[in-house]
Amino acid sequence: MGMTPVDYAVLFLYSAIVVLIGVWALRKTKTTAEYFAGGWKVPWWLAAISHHMSGYSAFAFVAYAGVAWKYGFSIYTVWSVTIGIGLIITAFTFAPRWAKLAKKAIMTPIEYLEQRYNVIARVVLALSGIGIKFVDEGLKIYSLAVFLSVFIGIPLVWSIIIGGVVVLIYMTIGGILASLWTDFLQAIVQFSITVTTLFIALQVVGGIGGLISKAPEGFWQPLSGPYNPVWWFVFLIVVTLSYAGGTWGLAQRFISVGRPQEARKAALLSSILYFTYPLSFFIPMWATRIIYPNLDNPDYAYAIFCKDYLPRVAPGLLGLMAAAMFAATMSMVDSDLNALAAVLTKDVYGRLRRGLSDKHLLNVGRIATLAFGLITIGVALVAPQLGGAFQAMVKWYAGLLGPISIPLLFGLLYKGTSWRGALASWAGGFIVWAILNFGLQTPWEITTGCQLLTSFVIFFLEPMIVKKKPEEVKRVEELFEVLKDP
Repeated sequence: MGMTPVDYAVLFLYSAIVVLIGVWALRKTKTTAEYFAGGWKVPWWLAAISHHMSGYSAFAFVAYAGVAWKYGFSIYTVWSVTIGIGLIITAFTFAPRWAKLAKKAIMTPIEYLEQRYNVIARVVLALSGIGIKFVDEGLKIYSLAVFLSVFIGIPLVWSIIIGGVVVLIYMTIGGILASLWTDFLQAIVQFSITVTTLFIALQVVGGIGGLISKAPEGFWQPLSGPYNPVWWFVFLIVVTLSYAGGTWGLAQRFISVGRPQEARKAALLSSILYFTYPLSFFIPMWATRIIYPNLDNPDYAYAIFCKDYLPRVAPGLLGLMAAAMFAATMSMVDSDLNALAAVLTKDVYGRLRRGLSDKHLLNVGRIATLAFGLITIGVALVAPQLGGAFQAMVKWYAGLLGPISIPLLFGLLYKGTSWRGALASWAGGFIVWAILNFGLQTPWEITTGCQLLTSFVIFFLEPMIVKKKPEEVKRVEELFEVLKDP
């Protein structure tokens, strides 16, 4: 069964509401501070929901469906547990410090690096971070297109283009306010439909007992397949760096709150959601192994299940699921596009061209959002050639995140490292990753673990070798006066 007129009407209504939110946000957004940081007055609960919703997209319902079908309970241990732990760590380390940067009118996670290190470090980390994000963003649009292709029956290429354009329309005009409030709407839509699929799946397989007893042997082990304890630990480090702010759009959620204790509450609420809410779609994904034991492409498991079973329950549910996939993808892509545009506008363009008006920078930000969105659609079109969605994300984005995140995040906590150490940590990590990934072709956990270790060692070893100049020491001390605990 496919989409009916009722399903199309539901999807159209949802898209119209999203565009209206973008238009409302446009009227509210008059300055770059409002466009990129919400004026540092975002409620903590809204930031928490947005942080959580921005943490996954339709990618989760495609890539993680494939992992869940193949390796069972491992997907919860690998994904939900690692992020939940990472956010508890973040709540008591990075989140409050991101919020404290509001005292310096910081709008992007990269902006503070000029005072912490120097302008070269700020621009280098900005440009390299922008570069690797396109792989991540492209995979999300591709994952959304998988659902549209399965539900509607249109070619994957057109699904990618349609999904990407819808994201661009409201994000370009509305900025972070559009992102935050559509995230809230998307949370409601996504929760309602995923909980519905949870009950349907349990009914089909005979309840929790049937789900457990009918699954293949070893399906409920905490870690299985390629996911061993070493792999899990390396991935825990990577996702902690990402959700603490290495993924810039997530850092902006903490910055936009503007109050340290509120940012801590936002991180803790997001952590609780990661430990609990994903079960609403992981359980149906696990059930697909019983319902469809011989799938050629497990990445399509959840989408096929929804197409086969939702129309049997009520008209319009398939359209609501399509809207939920738009919701999930837009939540992540909009936050990332806003962060990328903010970094290019403030940390590259605005830094290299001084004296520009706020209105001029606001227009540049909107143009940058549009341009980055078009590039993302281009990457999504080549995503099928990158291998499985989860494997591509782990190999490329997760593998390259560390060298950028370590100087960015630990620059908030540790004052000893200079700009030389930050750039050496960045370069050393990339070099080790390239040698091990392309030269020696070592397993992901070895490649990424050695890369992370290299960046960490260089970052913390450099102060023991190089002595900072007095003006550097003074500049960093002034920053840490703002960052210190109350």
